[in-house]
Amino acid sequence: MQRVQTTLRGHQRGLAYLHALLENAKAEMVIDGYLSERTIGTIYCEFGYWDYLFAVKCSLAGPPAAQAEHRPSGAAHDKEANEKRAVVVASIDHQLNRFNAFKDIALKREELGGDAEARSFSLPPADATDKLLRYESHLDRQLYRAMDQLERLQRQRRGETIPPPLNVNLGSRG
Repeated sequence: MQRVQTTLRGHQRGLAYLHALLENAKAEMVIDGYLSERTIGTIYCEFGYWDYLFAVKCSLAGPPAAQAEHRPSGAAHDKEANEKRAVVVASIDHQLNRFNAFKDIALKREELGGDAEARSFSLPPADATDKLLRYESHLDRQLYRAMDQLERLQRQRRGETIPPPLNVNLGSRG
């Protein structure tokens, strides 16, 4: 159980790291209007394998080129930049919501893991359980033998003819 708790703590640290990365990226987008090359590289490394579309969206929100030759006019460029910023911020918010859901699941899983461990202490050890099962099956066989004997004696008392008891062993000896 210690290994499971260590793993859960590791997952929570990983979630906290990714959550902080996304919060920083969102702050960059809101304040600067673009993501730094370092942030884009980190997002691409962390998200590229399991959410490639998000990583690509973020990579397109990089710093503006110094002097683009075919840059649209000022108003059109501002509108395009604001739309791009809104799309990236919405994507980051979506990822943050997913991480909050993951965090809730991880907390619930850790809580249930602790509860399962506590319940496992109330169970008897395996050898004691095996012994209890053997005793129970032995007592069960004795009960059925006693019931058969009782039925034979009741029929005998009523005067019915009773065949001799039939003893069947299915196991082989040898």
